[in-house]
Amino acid sequence: MPKYKEVAETIKKRINDQIYTVDEKLPDQQTLAKEFNTSRVTIKKALDLLQAAGLLYTIQGSGSYIKRNALLKAQTSIQIGHNVGLTTAIQEEVKLESQVITFTVRFPDEKEQLQLLIDRETPVYYYQRLRILGGRPYSLENTVVPVHLIPGITEDVLKDSVYRFIREELGISFKDNRQIVRAAKPGKLDQVHLKCKETDPVLEVEKIMYLTSGTPFEYSIVHHRFDMVEMSFENQDS
Repeated sequence: MPKYKEVAETIKKRINDQIYTVDEKLPDQQTLAKEFNTSRVTIKKALDLLQAAGLLYTIQGSGSYIKRNALLKAQTSIQIGHNVGLTTAIQEEVKLESQVITFTVRFPDEKEQLQLLIDRETPVYYYQRLRILGGRPYSLENTVVPVHLIPGITEDVLKDSVYRFIREELGISFKDNRQIVRAAKPGKLDQVHLKCKETDPVLEVEKIMYLTSGTPFEYSIVHHRFDMVEMSFENQDS
């Protein structure tokens, strides 16, 4: 496990054990770096991860503080509805596998052009990916990404974490997303890969992810097994 994740997990455990309490200010980055025998860059990445998970908030010029609802968040089960991605969300607590079913470069259809604000001659990656948690099928992803915005996606990247590749390898920041959640009937691929019965519902999430500039960079439709996920949304003032 990367050092910054080890640090984040330790801090998360301290929140869960109420060693760090509500509204308490965390030690500064230099102090934490000394405690964990690492760099301030690593500490910042750990704090950014915890902030993305909704456990901390930052006051500019003051430091990082424990959110009032952090204890609840630290104890909750796997959720969707956040920007951190599944690999980050599970925090190494459950074995995650990614099986690439389809991976190609093609041109977008009309709906994809509309959602991604691109023309029909813009090449896009298209991939279908099965996510497996603890040996059980969790979700089936159908995703489209413009090649010029996120270059270098490979099958190895898809087997690991696309969002981590974007943030850490490409140095690209993203923030907002728009999601539509609906109940749906399982298709043939869902029945095969998610091991759904024809009468089982699936949770369908249609999502657009945006760069910090507001440019859409990912359009996806993801089907989740109904018994493997819960939705959690939190509105935050900017």
